[in-house]
Amino acid sequence: MRFFIFCFSVILTVALFSRCDSGSSTLANDPYRAENAGGTIRIAEVTEPNSLFPSKVTNYIEATIASQIHEGLVQMNPKNMQIVPGLAEKWEIDYASKTITFHLRKGVKFQSEGPFAGHTAPEVSTKDVQFTFENLSRNSLYNYQFATVCRDRIVGANETFEASKLGKNIPLSGFKRIDDYTFSIALLNSPDIFLQIISTPVAAILSEKAFSQLGDKLLVGAGPFIYDEKNSNSTHHLLLRNPNYYAKDEKGNSLPYVDSLIIDILPSIEEALIYFKDGKYDYLGSVPSNQLKQVVQDNINAFKGNPPLFILERGLEISNQFYVFNVNKPPFNNLKLRQAFNYAIDRDKIIERILFGQAYGPATNGLTPPAFDKYASSSILGYSLDIPKAKKLLAEAGYPDGKGLPEIQLIVNSGNSRNNTVAAEIQKQLKTNINVNLTFESLSNNDKFNLQLKGKGDLYRDGWVADYPSPESFLSIFYGEPVPSDTTQMSFPNTTRYINKEYDRYYKLGRDSRNQDSAYLYFLKAEQVLINDAPIIPLWYESNYRLISSRLKNFHVNPLKIFDFKKVSVTKREGKLQ
Repeated sequence: MRFFIFCFSVILTVALFSRCDSGSSTLANDPYRAENAGGTIRIAEVTEPNSLFPSKVTNYIEATIASQIHEGLVQMNPKNMQIVPGLAEKWEIDYASKTITFHLRKGVKFQSEGPFAGHTAPEVSTKDVQFTFENLSRNSLYNYQFATVCRDRIVGANETFEASKLGKNIPLSGFKRIDDYTFSIALLNSPDIFLQIISTPVAAILSEKAFSQLGDKLLVGAGPFIYDEKNSNSTHHLLLRNPNYYAKDEKGNSLPYVDSLIIDILPSIEEALIYFKDGKYDYLGSVPSNQLKQVVQDNINAFKGNPPLFILERGLEISNQFYVFNVNKPPFNNLKLRQAFNYAIDRDKIIERILFGQAYGPATNGLTPPAFDKYASSSILGYSLDIPKAKKLLAEAGYPDGKGLPEIQLIVNSGNSRNNTVAAEIQKQLKTNINVNLTFESLSNNDKFNLQLKGKGDLYRDGWVADYPSPESFLSIFYGEPVPSDTTQMSFPNTTRYINKEYDRYYKLGRDSRNQDSAYLYFLKAEQVLINDAPIIPLWYESNYRLISSRLKNFHVNPLKIFDFKKVSVTKREGKLQ
């Protein structure tokens, strides 16, 4: 294939690891533990989480950890991405009134940690659910998710939010408590999309009592794992099995199976690969592009073992990579300049020479990856390399042959050398193709995120993993109506504060449509407006290679990067990667 160096079928499998876990349980006194229970799962990542508080979660590492500590009303099955029960054991949807009635499980308790340590933890009730959604509907420094979960979705949420800005505390009118275990939520648009949204950890149910004491430092939830604060730090996150978690498997065995889960944050993906080879980790979410071929060649026999020893898995992710212009200040408040940059970049060369084929393809058809059936993303007219057109637009923007254009500052996040090598290639292409000077700086993800929120810099490296399986998740990050006029206030997920009224109109028509066909037509219109206005440089659609130890059983990786470790078990380590 054009963009791939390797043409082998990718569910290859390898083992690793010569050290550690025997798989024996440390909680053998639980009569409901499965025979294969116990052991530790170890994962390597490179993005340091900034917050684990649900409504402040902004990236998938934060979401991965938070979703083990907390639990929402519903969950997404990691194997098929279908909505399944969580704290709510069942629900009914009245499509005519756009109302969902939920029924909570009885007897489910919060973890006996934090303010509940040494005491009987309280049961999860509809009071906690009401508190959670009213919290998500109020203006506060710890609520980044109002626009995602509540705004223009839950009846009365907009009014509750506006009142909170004035210091008033009014109830969320669309939320109705029926009893301690039953409640309803009235919606303004699709109940099905709402269920997908609240399956993410941003809508996890909180204890009002715990929050009143801990605020956004709250690390006590109703999830399958307990966060071990004493033995964790910013680069080492230890989660221990919640012995009082409600769920059981089909045979009545207590979940989760494993005793602990460790997520380490390493300086680079290259270092993570070294430790993975040494057997320290069970899962590596990305293989360095420039080392992939060597990894395959050195381990081809292990990949073909029967049974194989570890898995090298590849598939389209519902995610993308792009650069974002700061459109609110010169020079990129100039449309023709933004379009010139888009036409000056050779995306095919980046994929073939820098990524070594480790991408699904160039993002020449807009922002949304080609991952949704019936969404005709190929109809989006995007940008491909066209140097004459780029030069013409640059001159029309007032910078003929690049003259008069100040040096452009690009900010990328550290932790993956790919970000730097791509930036260096784009730096070279812009200089060669249109005589534009660009410098780039690599910062931690948190530092980059904060600078982007404050509107510093000219150009940022960015990417988006869909929160839920719909084009709407991608398009929501440029929806302008929720952007506060006060630039000191948080704007999320539209961190660039991009506003285009035509785009917003089509986006809302799609969001509020009664059926998918109508929604997709409006979303396509919105996306074409976005691409024409060029607030971004779409680069490529993601398709990573992942390394998985075969000692992980019932472990599923999906395009949304949703991880559920409840039913994952581990076996003895039996080998090592070359």
